[in-house]
Amino acid sequence: MRSLNPILTPVLMAGLMILGVKLFRDNNQHWPIHHEVNAATQTTEYKTVAAWSQEPTDQTVTVLHPVPDVISQEVKLWPKSQRHMAHLHPEMITPGNFEYLGAFIPPHFEDNANSFAYSSGILAFRPDPDRPETDTTLSGSLFLAGHTQHQRVAEISIPKPVLSSLKRATDLPRAELLQPFADVTHGIMQDLADALNGSDCRLGGLQVVGDRLHWTTHIYYNAAQYDTATHGCCSLNLTKRHAEGPWHLGDGSSTAPDCHSDKHAGYIFKIPEAESEKWFGGKNLISGLWTVTGQQNSSHGPPMFAYSLPNSLPAGGSIQSLPLVWYPMSRPLDQHHPANRWGGGAWITAGNKQAVIIIGQMSLGPVHYGLARPEDCDENKGYHGTPYESQVYFYSPASLVHVAHGAMSPNDVQPWMRWTEKSEGGGFGQYMFPRCYRDVGGVAYDQEHSLLYVSQPNAGAMPDQPWDAMPLIHVFRIVE
Repeated sequence: MRSLNPILTPVLMAGLMILGVKLFRDNNQHWPIHHEVNAATQTTEYKTVAAWSQEPTDQTVTVLHPVPDVISQEVKLWPKSQRHMAHLHPEMITPGNFEYLGAFIPPHFEDNANSFAYSSGILAFRPDPDRPETDTTLSGSLFLAGHTQHQRVAEISIPKPVLSSLKRATDLPRAELLQPFADVTHGIMQDLADALNGSDCRLGGLQVVGDRLHWTTHIYYNAAQYDTATHGCCSLNLTKRHAEGPWHLGDGSSTAPDCHSDKHAGYIFKIPEAESEKWFGGKNLISGLWTVTGQQNSSHGPPMFAYSLPNSLPAGGSIQSLPLVWYPMSRPLDQHHPANRWGGGAWITAGNKQAVIIIGQMSLGPVHYGLARPEDCDENKGYHGTPYESQVYFYSPASLVHVAHGAMSPNDVQPWMRWTEKSEGGGFGQYMFPRCYRDVGGVAYDQEHSLLYVSQPNAGAMPDQPWDAMPLIHVFRIVE
């Protein structure tokens, strides 16, 4: 069979294409359809647009019209917030009370000693009447820890977050630096490290309490099982070279298992004032720590210890504490895994509802200890449990009240609900940016405005700084 004339072939093919598209269009009057937003009325108008259309002219010339950029229009129409789609509980706060507002990124600096790159993500909210909400910022500010190797803290503004549909750091607004980096322990943490044979001491948590910035410090790898003073505070003005502490939470001379600093020298959050006075004898703070080293001293599940800061106490003194939740090695929390990481918590409210939440990383794989395998997220030797997911544990405040009044053991408290990937509407991790680890660096809560700040470490590398992994700050509103 002879082949078609090479000159006629393109002409025939073009004619067949035009005829086919015309027949398809004539039989599908609404193809393809895209929508446009009417700027005057903010309503959506639907219009039929032909990718190929033939307009008759005197010479019957075929005129080709371009396909509209539907994708860019969809991005512009992306919502400013995302309410988690799940049923509400009549008495308790659940995932359905969370509304995701988006995220923002801290400012970038080249100097590692004064940089947020590779930050642990530890943070605290500062209410400030001199920094009200504006068109571009939320009220107040955040104290945020910097590079892990330097353990310094700076204060930043809170830009209004952006919900990035494609989860790109380049879509997010940057915060502004309000106070430069400083050592909030003013040498105390280094003194502790020197006294403990050069131990790697790190910040565990931050919390604004009145006119003071409260902090905790702990030994990152406490194989020697040191029990030390860990709680202190400094001025909200980071330039003031003065710090108080460190103090030991609980009796520093006691060998009781609930007094060891490996259980409480981490995250910090507040108990609401009314509940503090009514149920906890004025103790208005909770701190906890879970660490994998020295497991006989750590809690095998997220712990909580209630206390209040002293007005005047010499360094090395003991703060009276009330153990509310902790889990011994012999009675670990259900589904506990050594590779879990619990980054922070908050006592949140929505109308008459309340909940105590702990947020962190849950390990779903089998326990593996040793050198990292190819599939592990961390190349270091230690506990691994790939894959991971971000989870939220919901504790009933009533359980903590029962423990405080002797009606329940702190070893028996269980979260009444766990927000996992299998929960209604999906898991908490759907709001995080993609990363092998699903850990949370810190949690802060603005009670007045019901805003929850959750940091995600090392998730925000930018194209112009690909090696500087920045933390992202995700913002949720707790709604009724």
